Amino acid sequence: MEGDRPWSLADRGYLAGLAGVLTLEAAGVAVQVVTGTPVPIITVVAAAFVVACMLRVHGLWGTMAFVALVVAIPFGSEFLGVLTGLPYGAYTYTDGVGPRLFGLVPVFILIAWINIAYMAVATTTLAFGRSSLWLAPLDGMLAVAWDAMVDPLAVRAGYWVWGGSGGFYGVPLTNFAGWFLVVTLLSLAARAVWARDARAPARTSRTVAWILPALLLGSSLDFGVLALAGGLLWAAVAGNAVLLFAVAAAWRHLARAPQGASTPNPWAATPRAAFADRAAGRT
Repeated sequence: MEGDRPWSLADRGYLAGLAGVLTLEAAGVAVQVVTGTPVPIITVVAAAFVVACMLRVHGLWGTMAFVALVVAIPFGSEFLGVLTGLPYGAYTYTDGVGPRLFGLVPVFILIAWINIAYMAVATTTLAFGRSSLWLAPLDGMLAVAWDAMVDPLAVRAGYWVWGGSGGFYGVPLTNFAGWFLVVTLLSLAARAVWARDARAPARTSRTVAWILPALLLGSSLDFGVLALAGGLLWAAVAGNAVLLFAVAAAWRHLARAPQGASTPNPWAATPRAAFADRAAGRT
């Protein structure tokens, strides 16, 4: 538990981390607009900070469980997609995204999945003040809104090539259906695991709770600017409309909640699940 001081040393460190990530992302946008060259290392830094936030909220086990689920579900679906076209449609990665695992899917894609998937799950949970399996489809919708900006930009950057044409700025609509399905399944699995994790902190930093939607906001605005600069007007408008609404809802709920240095962890194990685990001897 954090105590009653609103600005602990750890909180200050996380705020500094947020400032650093947002500054790097803004600089990356400027570089890409001016030179046309993406700066993917910034996504790696942002994902590392997201993992640091996860550790503060879920503890080591809950964080490792989420990363393992991302490897199994979204990252696994990428191999299925490259080999069979399901569930996204036919596509192939190029060498522009970095080294590919087994010559199929770049490792960078795993990092990007961790980043957006957790930002979506965190923002919807904070908007409602609790974790629920019913929020999983909303997580899928947020991820689709984000990908509506990112995917057309990535195709133009030559990161991957779609087998067909048409759709939304050259991206087949099946891709967005696949994103919705995969992120919804990931959210269901992660929320179910977290609901039974009696080792997770009962309370979490209010500062980190505010930071998580801010990360999604920064990513949304950055890709929105890049989409506008690339002439992808409707991608920028649609993506930001959904994501900014979700961020505003999360911050609104946090502002209305009782104030203090810490807040009840909305992902903490439910009493019923914790009791069932104790009865089964799993704690």
